[in-house]
Amino acid sequence: MRKIFFALLTSLLIFNLTGCAIKTMPTKPIIKVITVEKAQQDKLYVKASNWMVESFNNSKSIIQFRDKDSGTITGRYLLGVVSEANQYAPARYAYAIINIKVKVKDGATKITIKPEAFRYAEGNPYTLYTQEKAESDIEALMTSFKNYMQTKIDDKW
Repeated sequence: MRKIFFALLTSLLIFNLTGCAIKTMPTKPIIKVITVEKAQQDKLYVKASNWMVESFNNSKSIIQFRDKDSGTITGRYLLGVVSEANQYAPARYAYAIINIKVKVKDGATKITIKPEAFRYAEGNPYTLYTQEKAESDIEALMTSFKNYMQTKIDDKW
Protein backbone atom coordinates (compact mmCIF):
# COMPACT_ATOMS: atom_id res chain seq x y z
CA MET A 1 0.00 0.00 0.00
CA ARG A 2 2.86 2.37 0.83
CA LYS A 3 4.45 1.74 -2.57
CA ILE A 4 1.22 2.61 -4.36
CA PHE A 5 0.76 5.74 -2.27
CA PHE A 6 4.39 6.79 -2.87
CA ALA A 7 4.07 6.17 -6.65
CA LEU A 8 0.85 8.19 -6.80
CA LEU A 9 2.39 11.03 -4.80
CA THR A 10 5.50 11.05 -7.01
CA SER A 11 3.46 11.13 -10.23
CA LEU A 12 1.33 13.99 -8.95
CA LEU A 13 4.44 15.93 -7.97
CA ILE A 14 6.00 15.38 -11.40
CA PHE A 15 2.76 16.47 -13.10
CA ASN A 16 2.68 19.64 -11.03
CA LEU A 17 6.30 20.44 -11.86
CA THR A 18 5.97 19.82 -15.59
CA GLY A 19 2.32 20.13 -16.60
CA CYS A 20 1.58 23.19 -14.48
CA ALA A 21 4.80 25.08 -15.04
CA ILE A 22 4.73 28.85 -15.21
CA LYS A 23 4.99 29.87 -18.85
CA THR A 24 6.21 33.07 -20.46
CA MET A 25 4.90 34.73 -23.57
CA PRO A 26 7.10 35.67 -26.55
CA THR A 27 8.08 39.32 -26.41
CA LYS A 28 7.95 40.14 -30.11
CA PRO A 29 6.41 43.60 -30.55
CA ILE A 30 3.17 44.00 -32.49
CA ILE A 31 3.03 47.19 -34.56
CA LYS A 32 0.08 48.73 -36.37
CA VAL A 33 0.00 52.00 -38.33
CA ILE A 34 -3.36 53.71 -38.73
CA THR A 35 -3.87 56.50 -41.24
CA VAL A 36 -6.28 59.23 -40.25
CA GLU A 37 -7.03 61.54 -43.17
CA LYS A 38 -6.75 65.30 -42.59
CA ALA A 39 -6.00 64.99 -38.88
CA GLN A 40 -3.42 67.20 -37.19
CA GLN A 41 -0.83 65.85 -34.78
CA ASP A 42 -2.17 67.85 -31.82
CA LYS A 43 -5.68 66.48 -32.21
CA LEU A 44 -4.46 62.92 -32.72
CA TYR A 45 -2.27 63.24 -29.62
CA VAL A 46 -5.23 64.29 -27.48
CA LYS A 47 -7.35 61.52 -28.96
CA ALA A 48 -4.68 58.86 -28.32
CA SER A 49 -4.30 60.14 -24.73
CA ASN A 50 -8.06 59.87 -24.22
CA TRP A 51 -8.07 56.32 -25.60
CA MET A 52 -5.36 55.29 -23.14
CA VAL A 53 -7.19 56.85 -20.20
CA GLU A 54 -10.46 55.15 -21.19
CA SER A 55 -8.77 51.80 -21.87
CA PHE A 56 -6.62 51.72 -18.72
CA ASN A 57 -9.39 50.68 -16.36
CA ASN A 58 -7.16 48.91 -13.83
CA SER A 59 -5.12 50.67 -11.17
CA LYS A 60 -2.05 48.68 -12.25
CA SER A 61 -2.33 50.05 -15.79
CA ILE A 62 -0.54 53.39 -16.00
CA ILE A 63 0.59 56.00 -18.49
CA GLN A 64 4.32 56.37 -17.86
CA PHE A 65 5.41 59.07 -20.31
CA ARG A 66 3.81 61.78 -22.45
CA ASP A 67 5.47 64.25 -24.79
CA LYS A 68 3.12 66.33 -26.89
CA ASP A 69 5.90 67.88 -29.01
CA SER A 70 7.17 64.52 -30.24
CA GLY A 71 3.67 62.97 -30.23
CA THR A 72 4.67 60.10 -27.94
CA ILE A 73 2.68 58.35 -25.20
CA THR A 74 3.87 55.21 -23.43
CA GLY A 75 2.33 53.09 -20.72
CA ARG A 76 2.02 49.69 -19.09
CA TYR A 77 -1.22 47.77 -19.30
CA LEU A 78 -2.40 44.80 -17.24
CA LEU A 79 -4.41 42.13 -19.01
CA GLY A 80 -5.76 39.09 -17.29
CA VAL A 81 -7.51 37.62 -14.34
CA VAL A 82 -6.43 37.90 -10.74
CA SER A 83 -8.59 35.91 -8.37
CA GLU A 84 -8.27 36.58 -4.67
CA ALA A 85 -8.02 33.78 -2.14
CA ASN A 86 -11.26 32.70 -0.50
CA GLN A 87 -12.48 29.89 1.71
CA TYR A 88 -12.62 27.49 -1.23
CA ALA A 89 -9.38 28.17 -3.12
CA PRO A 90 -6.04 29.93 -2.87
CA ALA A 91 -5.33 33.08 -4.88
CA ARG A 92 -4.73 32.49 -8.58
CA TYR A 93 -2.75 34.91 -10.65
CA ALA A 94 -2.73 34.65 -14.42
CA TYR A 95 -1.88 37.85 -16.20
CA ALA A 96 -0.04 39.60 -19.01
CA ILE A 97 1.70 42.95 -18.64
CA ILE A 98 2.22 44.77 -21.91
CA ASN A 99 4.03 47.96 -22.85
CA ILE A 100 2.11 50.26 -25.17
CA LYS A 101 3.79 53.00 -27.17
CA VAL A 102 1.77 55.39 -29.32
CA LYS A 103 3.36 57.81 -31.79
CA VAL A 104 1.29 60.37 -33.66
CA LYS A 105 2.02 62.70 -36.55
CA ASP A 106 -0.11 64.59 -39.03
CA GLY A 107 -2.41 62.08 -40.70
CA ALA A 108 -1.19 58.90 -38.97
CA THR A 109 -0.74 57.08 -35.67
CA LYS A 110 1.43 54.10 -34.82
CA ILE A 111 0.82 51.79 -31.89
CA THR A 112 3.39 49.29 -30.68
CA ILE A 113 2.46 46.65 -28.13
CA LYS A 114 5.21 44.54 -26.59
CA PRO A 115 4.43 41.87 -23.98
CA GLU A 116 6.65 42.39 -20.95
CA ALA A 117 5.52 39.62 -18.64
CA PHE A 118 3.06 36.77 -18.83
CA ARG A 119 2.23 34.26 -16.15
CA TYR A 120 -0.06 31.26 -16.13
CA ALA A 121 0.07 27.62 -15.18
CA GLU A 122 0.04 25.46 -18.31
CA GLY A 123 -1.90 22.24 -17.95
CA ASN A 124 -3.85 23.50 -14.96
CA PRO A 125 -7.57 23.00 -15.65
CA TYR A 126 -8.34 25.97 -13.40
CA THR A 127 -6.19 28.43 -15.37
CA LEU A 128 -8.43 31.37 -16.05
CA TYR A 129 -6.13 33.22 -18.43
CA THR A 130 -4.13 31.44 -21.11
CA GLN A 131 -1.61 32.65 -23.68
CA GLU A 132 -4.24 32.32 -26.42
CA LYS A 133 -6.60 34.54 -24.43
CA ALA A 134 -3.81 37.10 -23.87
CA GLU A 135 -3.02 37.18 -27.60
CA SER A 136 -6.73 37.59 -28.35
CA ASP A 137 -6.97 40.46 -25.85
CA ILE A 138 -3.95 42.19 -27.38
CA GLU A 139 -5.55 41.96 -30.82
CA ALA A 140 -8.82 43.35 -29.39
CA LEU A 141 -6.86 46.23 -27.84
CA MET A 142 -5.29 47.00 -31.24
CA THR A 143 -8.70 46.95 -32.89
CA SER A 144 -10.11 49.20 -30.17
CA PHE A 145 -7.31 51.71 -30.77
CA LYS A 146 -7.83 51.65 -34.54
CA ASN A 147 -11.60 52.16 -34.24
CA TYR A 148 -11.17 54.95 -31.68
CA MET A 149 -8.60 56.81 -33.77
CA GLN A 150 -10.63 56.55 -36.97
CA THR A 151 -13.81 58.01 -35.50
CA LYS A 152 -14.42 61.58 -36.50
CA ILE A 153 -12.82 64.22 -34.30
CA ASP A 154 -15.54 66.59 -33.19
CA ASP A 155 -14.37 69.96 -31.83
CA LYS A 156 -17.87 71.17 -31.05
CA TRP A 157 -19.53 70.58 -27.76
